[in-house]
Amino acid sequence: MNAEGQDSSRADPHPRDWYLEHLLTDLDRFAGAVRRGPLDAEVAGCPGWDLRRLTAHQGVIHRWARHCAANAAPPESRDPYEPDPTLDADALATWLVEGGHALVDVLRTIDLDGPTWHPFPVPKLGRVWPRRQAHEISVHRWDAEHAIGPTAPIDPALASDGVDEYLDIVMRRLVTRDSVTLPTGSLHIHCTDTHGEWLVELDHGYQLTRAHEKGAAALRGPAQALLLRLWNRDTDRAGELSPVGDESVLDAWLALSTR
Repeated sequence: MNAEGQDSSRADPHPRDWYLEHLLTDLDRFAGAVRRGPLDAEVAGCPGWDLRRLTAHQGVIHRWARHCAANAAPPESRDPYEPDPTLDADALATWLVEGGHALVDVLRTIDLDGPTWHPFPVPKLGRVWPRRQAHEISVHRWDAEHAIGPTAPIDPALASDGVDEYLDIVMRRLVTRDSVTLPTGSLHIHCTDTHGEWLVELDHGYQLTRAHEKGAAALRGPAQALLLRLWNRDTDRAGELSPVGDESVLDAWLALSTR
């Protein structure tokens, strides 16, 4: 472990183009869902949102992330990135795709080891962006499809990497916030359909270990089901998850989940 509680044995993430190809695939699927609509379909994973609001959110994030990656600083406001609220489904899908491709154009050229800006408590290096944006849209693409009908599966390798990114970046951010109640025991998470095992604990600050180690509680299951559960999505695959050990510890960790 290094001084920040990060696992120093962490292998390099997947290549940049691997993330960007997944991003583009999910971008096309998301846009397809928008075109099929209806735009007022409720998005269960984001309470109070419909498909139009979810699409606006994703498109704004693409434009915001593009600015952050290109300028190593956040924009003054996200307001200029908001779409015209009167766009029909085809126009809104086109707007989404345009922003996604503009983001990918920047992410293909940034220095992965160069300085950047992002809001997470990990080193501010360019390599955060292709990975973060691939996982951002993988979950929201699932949200969009789930709002209107059947969902395409999330590739197990991408989902496992998404679990890793959630534990390393998103949950690390969550546990540094004063407003959350922190768990008192350790949690082991184990993918059953692809590579991926993790232990998270708070004995000496937030620590993440990528290994088969026993925790006070454990959650085992397919990578997609684990990823969506961590992001607090209710899915028809939830029954494939197997909790083990102290359920109060598991509940405390899952209560940190965000939508």
